[in-house]
Amino acid sequence: MKKTLLALAVPALLMAGSASAATVYTAEDGSTIDVYSRLGFNITDRAGMGEDGDAVGNFDARIGLGGSQVVNDKVSVIGWAEYSVGAAEQRGTDNSFTPRYVWAGIDASEAGKVTFGRVASGIIMLSDVGDVFAASDVLIGRQLELVDNSAAQTFRQDGTIQYQNSFGAFDMSVAYILGNSASDQDGSYNAVGRYTFDMGDAGQLIPIVAYQANSTGDNAVNPDADYTFWGAGLQYKLNALTLGAMYNQDEIEGVYSDKSTDKSYELTAVYNINDDWTARAGYRALENTGGDEAEYKDTTLEIQYHLTERSSIYTSYVMRNGENGDALVPSSNVMSWNNAEEDYYHLGLRYEF
Repeated sequence: MKKTLLALAVPALLMAGSASAATVYTAEDGSTIDVYSRLGFNITDRAGMGEDGDAVGNFDARIGLGGSQVVNDKVSVIGWAEYSVGAAEQRGTDNSFTPRYVWAGIDASEAGKVTFGRVASGIIMLSDVGDVFAASDVLIGRQLELVDNSAAQTFRQDGTIQYQNSFGAFDMSVAYILGNSASDQDGSYNAVGRYTFDMGDAGQLIPIVAYQANSTGDNAVNPDADYTFWGAGLQYKLNALTLGAMYNQDEIEGVYSDKSTDKSYELTAVYNINDDWTARAGYRALENTGGDEAEYKDTTLEIQYHLTERSSIYTSYVMRNGENGDALVPSSNVMSWNNAEEDYYHLGLRYEF
């Protein structure tokens, strides 16, 4: 019985896309094989810096494979590999087939979970406060890629050792980040905590705090650079309504001539109108000083129509009133693909398995 419960619990613990993975095989001892896929097509006129906002169609897909292997009634070996898959016209580019999460680990039930590799960072607990839209871009920790070329902002980094556990209403995560041979991380780590206050008929109040620090060694692209990130967020959930607020700040030294600082806050609202319709709205403001001097001031409105439990049509409009700032190097500006000054629309169909 304990093995069966453990096998059922493990897929739910696999973060990111695998949280909704389907179990395609279950062995007699409770070991499982799980798969996940997301297929989508988007029409948008979003432009990069210096580009015209002509409408284009983009194929968007993710595919993942993993599962668990039972050791005993308390411990399982777990793993996950998930990739982004581009369309034919993207072959030969960095976007054609790229790893999102690739990790292996140990799930020790009440003792917690340890994962190794390109894991889903615990900071996702904080970023999820603002990451509610199909259309808009997430800016949290955008400068991290300048000190770790394997990093996708704060969401995932190569060579991470992460421990996660829950103690009643408290969820926590700590990680030490080794990086890969090119990023040459030296003493990098993060820590996240989240607590859910259940107020009965008055809903749930969920505060989250997160911190990360990165340093690079002599062999990194930007040697002897230091990066710090911290943020705090709050979610309120009442029946069909979810409200969110978040503030975060990151600083980087040793890359620009001065210390580069991002300060950002976000406000979001999600309302499930009924089983078929969901409405979302949000505002985000980010300002950089000492670096690329970029500003983001985005207002996002989005409607989702649920075709099935797993398939939806999204339509969004993003009003932007920011400034792109100046590139550190013309070919490698942080988020050079993201024009902070031009409004855009998004129409997408998404199917998940």
